[in-house]
Amino acid sequence: MVEGRTTMKAVQLIDGYGEENLKVVEVPIPKPRSGQVLIKVDSSPINPSDIAFVKGVYGVRKTLPTIPGFEGSGKVVATGGGFMSWGLMGKNVAFVTNNKLDGAWAEYVVTDAMTCVKTGDNDVEAASCSFVNPLTVLAFLDVIKTGGHKAVIHTAAASSLGKMLVRMMQDQGIPLINVVRRQEQVDMLKELGAEHVLNQTDEDFCKQLAALSKELDATICFDAVCGDLLGQIFNNMPKNGIIYVYGQLSMKGGAGISGGDLISKNKKIHGFWLTVYLKNKGIWSKMGLISTVQKLLGSTLSTTIANRFDLGHVPEAFYYYKKHMSAGKVLIKPWMLPEAESENKEENKEE
Repeated sequence: MVEGRTTMKAVQLIDGYGEENLKVVEVPIPKPRSGQVLIKVDSSPINPSDIAFVKGVYGVRKTLPTIPGFEGSGKVVATGGGFMSWGLMGKNVAFVTNNKLDGAWAEYVVTDAMTCVKTGDNDVEAASCSFVNPLTVLAFLDVIKTGGHKAVIHTAAASSLGKMLVRMMQDQGIPLINVVRRQEQVDMLKELGAEHVLNQTDEDFCKQLAALSKELDATICFDAVCGDLLGQIFNNMPKNGIIYVYGQLSMKGGAGISGGDLISKNKKIHGFWLTVYLKNKGIWSKMGLISTVQKLLGSTLSTTIANRFDLGHVPEAFYYYKKHMSAGKVLIKPWMLPEAESENKEENKEE
């Protein structure tokens, strides 16, 4: 029994993958084993990886029914024992979920103590976004520096991750070509201080990209879109260019890729998955990354929270997030008060 309760509310994928199969259910509160903790969830963001998981197209698939949600923040209310677990008891933490267990879109979640970080003075909502985007940006920086690249191209650049990357590249003095799909996104990134922003819907987009990437010697790209855009960027990058595909927002495979560029210009396309990147890092490297995230969470790696939804309105949260991805993160908050729920509903009606 936890806080006088044996069951909790959660959002589950029950009859199959797909948003239509998300249901609010009452399930037993999970029990932590040795080395694990039970967290009372405060917030959990919706990330593109969550959308892909719910659709059934992510790299991780679980036995149904299952609870989605890859990261979040909350308070440790019970432990299964073990040195690290005991040290977290009663503490506010940011966490990632165990891919073999249920996720964070529930009132409580069990995860490994090793994947929890005390939030310290950081805001609990901001802390819920401590892992996926910040660690991805730091991983990108590592890949850029290791490869000796002088300039970078990034697609879906108006996203929360894109804004982090703009600030990180400014801090590092590395030129960044930001690719977006609407003029208001161009204006938004310019206001953020981005120097190079291209609109992929412009008639001369490919011409602009070819000229700018040649001028800056942008030989690396991180692509979150795939589809036709992947081919456009590949064909207009300089010789020896390499693209890391880390998302598939278009839900399409790469199109229009020049075979000649693959052969004669030594261009390459690789996949990038944060999970695999971190698996290849030692424990001290991982701890160093986490330490950097904690230091920069309120500045370079900060996240804007655009909206909040309770467990009963996850479909609406998905809709809002997909319509306002440039606005910031949407949080799932299992303990949201009814008054706040009503405010969100009214805001969504107005839009």
